[in-house]
Amino acid sequence: MKKLFLLFFAVLSFGLPIWAAPASEYTIDLARSFSKDIFDLNGVPYLSPMVKAVNSTSNSRFYTKAYVPRSVNKPYFKITINGMAGIVKNSDKYYSPQLPMDSFSLSKLTRYGTININVLDPSKSVINIKDTAGLINYLFKTVLFDGYKAGKIVPPKKASSILGKDTTQLHLDNTILTELVKNHVIYQYLPQEMKDTLLNVMKQVPSFFTLPAGGNINTIVAGVPQIEIGSLYGTELLIRVVPPLDLGKYIGKFAFWGFGIKHSISQYFTEYIETSEGEIFEYSPFDLAIQIVYQGTDLQNKVGVTQSDLKANAQIWNANINISKSFENIIDLYGGLSYDYIDIDARFKYYLPVETQMQLGLLRYDPVLNKIMPPEPPDYPGDTKPQTTKINLINRSWKATLGLNKSIGNFSVFADYNISRFNIFSAGIQYKF
Repeated sequence: MKKLFLLFFAVLSFGLPIWAAPASEYTIDLARSFSKDIFDLNGVPYLSPMVKAVNSTSNSRFYTKAYVPRSVNKPYFKITINGMAGIVKNSDKYYSPQLPMDSFSLSKLTRYGTININVLDPSKSVINIKDTAGLINYLFKTVLFDGYKAGKIVPPKKASSILGKDTTQLHLDNTILTELVKNHVIYQYLPQEMKDTLLNVMKQVPSFFTLPAGGNINTIVAGVPQIEIGSLYGTELLIRVVPPLDLGKYIGKFAFWGFGIKHSISQYFTEYIETSEGEIFEYSPFDLAIQIVYQGTDLQNKVGVTQSDLKANAQIWNANINISKSFENIIDLYGGLSYDYIDIDARFKYYLPVETQMQLGLLRYDPVLNKIMPPEPPDYPGDTKPQTTKINLINRSWKATLGLNKSIGNFSVFADYNISRFNIFSAGIQYKF
């Protein structure tokens, strides 16, 4: 799951360089702005299948029996090793990507300067531009919109999600971009200097943008240690902990924790039968309990060659009602219905990919070594203006569970199947003392 989350932050890259000279500052600003727009626009649909899978996986393996004794003479402890596995559906491997574009509006144009259009005599129009870079970025989006409406710019119909495999490219033709700019409704009113700048940028725009591929994930497997402590007034405490660990450059520093309470409902309709010898037995046709569990994660890492910063945390909730029936000395049958919720906040401070920096003239490619060289100021300074993106991802789902539990002395082995938006098979072994 952690590896899946990191795959998203191998941020968008461009194709091979199509010009030798360094790009203008306006082209570099456009590359930064457009990369961020694609990142922001497609981040949620790209990540959503993973979040759905994480929600179902994390919120599994909380119970094997609904029975909780009303009271005990001394506390008991259950130590459990849980394993969960799910099969990724083909429909979760793709999404429909969106292209950052915007229809032209004269009112939006006023954000970037003072505009006074003379329709009868364009030469008498007055346009005082205060934000040239902002204007270029906005007009580029409107050019893409015009090209899309005219069928000259065709975005891909589908792209791989974080669970998919294939790389998807958005192709742009510099000749078409230049033509669209010249035919733009505002072009004839722009100062000549602005026209020249726009045309120069359109000639330097990379010929394609690449949407990130996924990790080609067909199954999701996770393991979680768990401790249960009981019992007080028919209530049991659950604890899950993975202490902060440095799991290497591909995952980073990761921590996981969780706690919950389970309360017996069946204790309120249990019959207590006293034998002639004075022993008291509990009798109930089945056991019923409710449970609430909260889990949290923390992830920090330096990602990729550019050492971009990733910080992410998740809040995960599960509320369930579970039922079980014990067939003494044979097996326990258990099941339940739960509501799963996950809320992930991710903050990513990132630089342009090294391939993009090379195309923009920020880094140098050495053909002898066949590699992109690290920054070499002042000629090849690299990307010195990192960007920050915040993404919030939420998933809610209902889940039904059916499982079997077999006790062997102080040990128990169990397995169950969870049916939700992402189906999960889970199993484990437990020791009680």
